[in-house]
Amino acid sequence: MKLESKREDLERLNVQVAPICIGTLDDIVKAKEKTNSMFQFVSDFSGVFSKKIGMVHIKGNPFNGTNIARIGKVLVDSESNVVWSHFTENSRVRLSSSALLETIKTIIKKT
Repeated sequence: MKLESKREDLERLNVQVAPICIGTLDDIVKAKEKTNSMFQFVSDFSGVFSKKIGMVHIKGNPFNGTNIARIGKVLVDSESNVVWSHFTENSRVRLSSSALLETIKTIIKKT
């Protein structure tokens, strides 16, 4: 995760980052190690939450047609309302950390 480079900016904005991992505790550990992330990962073992916010690409695995997680960002306010979301259509094309930070700043100013 490149978002670690913006950690101080996010803290100044009082924004908490919680990467969501669909799967077991072992899956979370693997994801955290793979990304070398400092953030605290959250488990969505059943995938129910991820499906509700649009993170699951139904039958999106091109090799076997299984469901896969979409790469995305979701901004939730202090009252648990989703105020913004962005999901990639292609895992190789992602929203940059700088663009995400600017979007967050804009949304915070509006609310």
